Amino acid sequence: MKTVAFETVGCRLNQYETEKIAAQLTASGLKRVDSNDDADLYIINTCTVTGRAGATCRNIISRTARRDTPAVLVVIGCYVDLEPEMIARMDGVDLVIPNPDKDRVLVILRERYPYLFDGAPMIPTPTGIDEFHQHNRAWIKISDGCNQRCAYCIIPAVRGPLTNRPVDEIINEINMLVAHGYHEVVLTGVHIGKYTYDDIHSPAALVQAILEKTTLPRVRLSSIEPQEVDDDLIAVMKAGGKRVCRHLHIPLQSGSDRILRRMRRPYDRQRYFDLVRRARERIEYLVVGADIIVGFPGETDADFADSVAAAESGLLDYLHVFSYSDRPGTDASSFPNKVRPDDIKNRNKILRDISKKQYARALRQAVGSTVGVISEHRADDSNQYWGITDNYLKVLLPSGSGGGREILTMQVTGAETSYLVGKLI
Repeated sequence: MKTVAFETVGCRLNQYETEKIAAQLTASGLKRVDSNDDADLYIINTCTVTGRAGATCRNIISRTARRDTPAVLVVIGCYVDLEPEMIARMDGVDLVIPNPDKDRVLVILRERYPYLFDGAPMIPTPTGIDEFHQHNRAWIKISDGCNQRCAYCIIPAVRGPLTNRPVDEIINEINMLVAHGYHEVVLTGVHIGKYTYDDIHSPAALVQAILEKTTLPRVRLSSIEPQEVDDDLIAVMKAGGKRVCRHLHIPLQSGSDRILRRMRRPYDRQRYFDLVRRARERIEYLVVGADIIVGFPGETDADFADSVAAAESGLLDYLHVFSYSDRPGTDASSFPNKVRPDDIKNRNKILRDISKKQYARALRQAVGSTVGVISEHRADDSNQYWGITDNYLKVLLPSGSGGGREILTMQVTGAETSYLVGKLI
């Protein structure tokens, strides 16, 4: 039996697409092995959202190509769409497959490397997945592409315009995952707030359909744009109770209205704050996170001070802080007044330090509450596991518990700097 190993860089959407390809290849006779193991076929799913992501991809490709074992090395994903010729010229790369052909990976591999399949006949490939390799929570792709065209973002160029997945496919896939023991599914895509298909016209309506047509214990939304967090979505989250995670990740990108306009973001700071306040007022123990970019071209000390004020407002519980990175082909890459790298580095650290303080505050507020926890991974070499609550707080599970996909009920008895502790109920 031929073997295949995968390595994925980047977002949950990339991770989902890797699992989809893995399901098709294993159904066609290949055996999946770990990325550190020897394999007959290596597939690297790449990311290009930042310059650092591109460097990570190049390092992984080079490291894989240096392995002693003879193997086919295939590179797919967003970085391929940005720089296909450069990647194709890298030592050891046998084949590059761009995003539009991701759904045809099996067909392409059968045509180019038939010996990998040992003459096995072509069989109908799975349209969904029922296993998320080495994860106790699963992601589901509900859409792809984006029409928003923010000044800094390369994703619309490499993933194309917005497309939404049929509702029935999403529902069927969730039911498959539930049947295989999954208790949480994360809805993911580039721009999930624009979801619409047939008579489902919003992410709120999609979540309601999932609650009605599946027995999924817990559904979570991935990152959603501010202008799409409306009263309907907040109402569905509140009414869903324990079945809808009390967690919203809402990109802010900057606390400065001037920079938001330069970024071509379709909201201002006040509108963002108002929606977060409204959601917090209606959903108890809601945890809200945000993306912020530091060092966008033209960002002054005063603009950055606005981002600091937003981070310290008490409305945000954690931040994903990104240092601005020029992406070829974006409008921002040609903007003047680039910020010095040292200033970007210092601003990044300031916001990350604030994020740690805000997250510690959110942890302290959870002390005394009862939470549902799903294991994520083992803590070092101990017999303890790290877990995640529905509202996205990290938990150190009591010794001897965890490791599976079930939701464990825990009474929170204390908060350390970066995680909760407690006892199982």
